[in-house]
Amino acid sequence: MSVINAIQPLTASVSIAIMKLIREMREPSCETVPIDEATNRVLACDIESPFSLPPFRRAAMDGYAICSAASLSASKDQPVRLTVRDEIRSGQSDPGCDLEAGIMDAIRIFTGAPVPKGCDTIVMQEAVNPRSGLRGIPSIQIDRPYPKGQHIAEKGEDVPQGLKILFRGTTIKAKEIAVLASFGFTEVTVYRKPAVAILPVGDELTLPGEELKSGRIYDANSYMISARLRELGASVIRCSPVPDCKPSIETAMKDALERADLVITTGGVSVGDYDYVKLAAESIGGEPLFTKVVMRPGTPTSAYQFQSKLLICLSGNPSACFAGLELLVRPVALKATGRNEYRSEWIDGRLIDSITKPSPYPRYARAFVYRADKEWMVEPLRHDKSGNVAAFARANALVLIPAGGAGASAGEEVRFVSLSI
Repeated sequence: MSVINAIQPLTASVSIAIMKLIREMREPSCETVPIDEATNRVLACDIESPFSLPPFRRAAMDGYAICSAASLSASKDQPVRLTVRDEIRSGQSDPGCDLEAGIMDAIRIFTGAPVPKGCDTIVMQEAVNPRSGLRGIPSIQIDRPYPKGQHIAEKGEDVPQGLKILFRGTTIKAKEIAVLASFGFTEVTVYRKPAVAILPVGDELTLPGEELKSGRIYDANSYMISARLRELGASVIRCSPVPDCKPSIETAMKDALERADLVITTGGVSVGDYDYVKLAAESIGGEPLFTKVVMRPGTPTSAYQFQSKLLICLSGNPSACFAGLELLVRPVALKATGRNEYRSEWIDGRLIDSITKPSPYPRYARAFVYRADKEWMVEPLRHDKSGNVAAFARANALVLIPAGGAGASAGEEVRFVSLSI
């Protein structure tokens, strides 16, 4: 028996493994960035409105600002004529706010312009009958009453001053940028992106672009992990493949831990005579959180704590690496960005094809899910063997098949997790 086979595994369920990882993931530090560079970053503090929005009473429609009391007696038979005293355009400074209209006055006004004192409603321009009054002074004629407040946005109607408008842990998207810009913010405090180092392990690995010699394969896992982590908001350091040599793996691990907050290895975690990753992690001082996870594929997935940093060791098997990445690394990476919502959401769906392969552990199969009427339909991917890469292209979910000898039959209700962020 090899030394590795003699090591007793520290076993955890998927949920316990996630809990242990999340518990050890420290909160990221903060930095201030221009709002133009804040997209997909995570807010590090609550944002309060520095002033009311709108900051003044403004017109919500082109038309005429009037006093509603002047229109009370208006009818088609006895229309009311109002004298147009002035005009206020959008963007016009103080005159609009300082202007005061009499009860029988009308003020020509445009959308976004400040509503003058004495006016409490706006008549749309399409609803009036323009006239010329005495001495050529313009006037309008209205033929029905108009209620107070019509087509006027009151000060603070949208957002009062001092209201929390954005919350810490929110991922900044286009709508959050719009809110920040609406209040004149030019920069915002966000969490720093976590630095994650990806370390592929294996004698067989060749980098894309290099000559592929007999018996070797291209390193796809580290590229997949790197791309996914960037999608999740991390800053990625992708290391060159390391051979199946314990001293080389130890050196590469130490270097990666110095450069990153989180290190992820892929390959070399099984129980073969040349799988040295677990031994290397412990020999450089890693405290194991778990060395076996109750899941298929990806049972040998392991994790170690190095003071304030984490090392997560994924399988080199493509589907096992993928499952470990989505189930375990994803929530940790999201938590490391500072997000409030980082746990995966499990959704109920209906299996449309049977999965007959039995497993003593819960199985996480790649699947394609879609909405049909009011139900999610879950289509397991064909040829989803553990070493197949092609199944990645169509997969948009991982479906959970409970442990046991029966698998799951078409029509059964199952749970799945979406692969979208």
